[in-house]
Amino acid sequence: MKILIATDGSPYGDAAVKEAGERLWPKDSLLRVLTVIENPPVAYITPGEYAVAAAQLTKEVRASMEEIARNAAAFLEDRGLEISQLVCEGSAAEEIIREAKEWGADLILVGTHGRKGISRFLLGSVAQKVAAHAPCSVEIVRKRV
Repeated sequence: MKILIATDGSPYGDAAVKEAGERLWPKDSLLRVLTVIENPPVAYITPGEYAVAAAQLTKEVRASMEEIARNAAAFLEDRGLEISQLVCEGSAAEEIIREAKEWGADLILVGTHGRKGISRFLLGSVAQKVAAHAPCSVEIVRKRV
């Protein structure tokens, strides 16, 4: 079984990682931690003299997302699970769906902020988009209160 775990390092993303670590998965299951750097990278939209500072900011964002993926993978490895990790750039929902298709995921675990009403309308819902368009089952994990 292939399980894709999407996290952004928030408490909501961490809830999905924790849920994956607490489960008993079938023998030989493979888990992949995915973090997404939301587009467009600052370096591509910043002209002139600010491009160098923007490029540095982009590097720092990538390093931060790589650390989030490493920490999540280490947490899951400590529980005896076979883990890989990936950091990519783009729209979070689109990249989660793309990776699930390309990797052949059987299940996606994704956290949710639990927004409702106008907030959800204005900000959108990554979890909702993933659930609506994923090529496999999706489990939306709520942060335990």
